Amino acid sequence: MGGDTIAGVTILFMLQKTAPKELAAELFSQTWFFLFVPVLIFCSYFCNIYSTKTRLFKTIAIRSIVATAISFLILMLINRLSSVLWPLVFGMISFIVVQISWRSVYRAITFSSFLEKNIIVIGTGTKALEINHMLSTNPGKYSLSGYISTDLDPVDVEADKILGHIDDIVAICRQYRIHSIVMALTERRGNLAINKLVSCKLMGVRIIDYPNFYETMTGKIPVESINPSWLVQSSGFLITPFIRVMKRFLDILLSFTVLVITLPLFPVFIYLIKYKSPGPIFKFRSMSTDAETKTGVAWTNENDPRIPVFGHFLRKTRIDELPQLINVLKGEMSFIGPRPERLEFVEKICEATPYYMERHAVKPGITGWAQVRYPYGASLGDSVEKLRYDLYYINNLSVFLELLIVFETIKVVIFRKGGR
Repeated sequence: MGGDTIAGVTILFMLQKTAPKELAAELFSQTWFFLFVPVLIFCSYFCNIYSTKTRLFKTIAIRSIVATAISFLILMLINRLSSVLWPLVFGMISFIVVQISWRSVYRAITFSSFLEKNIIVIGTGTKALEINHMLSTNPGKYSLSGYISTDLDPVDVEADKILGHIDDIVAICRQYRIHSIVMALTERRGNLAINKLVSCKLMGVRIIDYPNFYETMTGKIPVESINPSWLVQSSGFLITPFIRVMKRFLDILLSFTVLVITLPLFPVFIYLIKYKSPGPIFKFRSMSTDAETKTGVAWTNENDPRIPVFGHFLRKTRIDELPQLINVLKGEMSFIGPRPERLEFVEKICEATPYYMERHAVKPGITGWAQVRYPYGASLGDSVEKLRYDLYYINNLSVFLELLIVFETIKVVIFRKGGR
């Protein structure tokens, strides 16, 4: 995204410098000239050009052309379609070429073995296997040199990938030029050669524990692998007064903006809800009246019979969430935060996993990190998985993460992903 921003600004500079004097002066009076870069970046983002999973040249090229075409139409509409703006056309064509070229070079460099960092894993159990899986699904950053065995850890990995015993770890780090050691032991007690690990750290080798590595690679926290001391020692999970003020400011700004845009449509939604499903309209109800009389309390599933056709539309488009913006303005909720769960399910989730109540360190939100990263929760297992994302959000709370979730939410609403 930074590269595209530099490219866009450079193209505008070249257009202004190479144009005849009269046209160069006129460019500064054109609205599109100042919106050129923001609109291109915005459209590129929503066309998934900045997705780290996109590797094929053909996919990059198609997405770039689509994003640029949409950008051209938006900028032409802003200029009221007065005439064909040839500098804009030339700028758009130049941007497509630069973006595709830059993106291809960036991907080639990112996924080249030259930049991969060699790591070894202390442990040979299930956690060690999980690290191998994470690296295979997220190539380009780390290269797994192998595993280090200990006296007590079970052996679940391939024997030929075990480089040696933990007593030999200093020599192994030198031999394989190791950048980082990941601690992934199933059994930690009496299983670590602390003095040798200190020697490795003094050699410049980073020591990473399993939860931190898992968090970096997946964007979530493994609740089953952390303990209270990890939470206390973590650099995150610190909700300062500044963060609370920042969140409250964003809550008011975002909620007020969305309400102003959508409020004129409220009567239409109310009429359709009443017409399609007789009964109270409370909170833009998406389920039938007395929907759980026969079934009892249950998670929402795909094609849930409790939800009428129009209710599915409300959920997919997130229209049923709009009245909660009033709760946000009143300070009862936040725009971004862990989704509130029904009380009937909270006890079950607390029994299944620890640290569920820690998600209440921040107010519940209309949208959140779990909502944009994981499909709609429809089971106890889904709730536990979403807790992993919620804890990551609390641990890494920042202005950047808040804005990222806002943009990802817009993408989810536009493409109607995740709702049930």
